[in-house]
Amino acid sequence: MVRFKNRYVCFEIMLEPSHASDTAQPLVMTNQDILRLVRENVKLNFGDSGAGLILAGMQVKHFNPHTRLGIIKVPRDHIKMVTATLALITRAKKTPCALRVRHTSGTIKKCQKSAIRTDRELILAYHKDANVAQLLRDSESQISALEI
Repeated sequence: MVRFKNRYVCFEIMLEPSHASDTAQPLVMTNQDILRLVRENVKLNFGDSGAGLILAGMQVKHFNPHTRLGIIKVPRDHIKMVTATLALITRAKKTPCALRVRHTSGTIKKCQKSAIRTDRELILAYHKDANVAQLLRDSESQISALEI
């Protein structure tokens, strides 16, 4: 029996300065929107063969619209293709942006730890109001709830 080997990519969507006037405003995107965005850009940059290679194995495990941080599961053999595609994305739902890879890992547990640490930094930077403690708790519980 063959084991499927995956990598987990923690990424952040950074809005262009002209559209990031209110950084506390959540980005209106779902896991399916992120998946569609990455698949379309893989097809654009690597053609039909590239899209076919990652089509079955890629999955968005988590996306937080408040901090714009997400985790994608990718087949190990195609990790470079996906990280290159993330770096080449310039628009998300007609909004100018850039995607930054924060961490890659072979296990979801290490990616979760990195995402929790990064989420904490981003929440403290973006939100200066009273509900920061609640946002931190919610974010950590959502990331920790990912299946291992």
